[in-house]
Amino acid sequence: MDSIFTEPIESSSNEWFHNFVQDDPIYYDYMTSEWGNEKYYQTDNQLFEKLSLEGAQSGLSWRTILHKRDAYRRAFHQFDIDRVANMTCSDIDKLLTQESDNPTELVVRHRGKLESVINNAKIIKSLKIQGTIPSFKEYLWTFVDNKPILNSWKSFKDIPSKTAESEAMSKDLKKKGFKFVGPTTAYAFMQSCGFVIDHPVGTRLWSEAEEGLKAREGGYQQR
Repeated sequence: MDSIFTEPIESSSNEWFHNFVQDDPIYYDYMTSEWGNEKYYQTDNQLFEKLSLEGAQSGLSWRTILHKRDAYRRAFHQFDIDRVANMTCSDIDKLLTQESDNPTELVVRHRGKLESVINNAKIIKSLKIQGTIPSFKEYLWTFVDNKPILNSWKSFKDIPSKTAESEAMSKDLKKKGFKFVGPTTAYAFMQSCGFVIDHPVGTRLWSEAEEGLKAREGGYQQR
């Protein structure tokens, strides 16, 4: 699945997402600190990493990829765009044949997804060299007019899997040659990087996000 959410279970936690993280401390910390917080995604490399990981998640759960995040960082040079752009098929072959008793130390063995990371790095590098985009970060933020969107969903059940903005981002990325960037993947990326804030309205994290956005240089959009 392309969502961070999985089937809910009973829980006594006050956080709206606790049913989805299922007492997983790594997942819990991610949701309380990173998810929807743009300060964690300030550089081209950080945004490239997140887009790559969202692509890796396609058809799987975010929990799986989150626990393998360090493995992906090791495999792809901490997602340094220039270094990844220089990787070759032999690098992919090595990743596909690595062995470990700990599954979190291995990336998901899907050649197409792994090759897409290199492909996308090459495209970003080329676009920047050509001057087509000033930076990957600046390019991506144009899809929300450079202002994060604070949504007002009453329940997590109201949160969509894609929006007009994510469809526009996906369409343009695909046009430029990017792979594994469908509209649902694009929306998951936008949610996680703070392009949109999808904590349900009235929750603690929604209120904290609203306070932070009020002080944000450049403003924000509220819906």
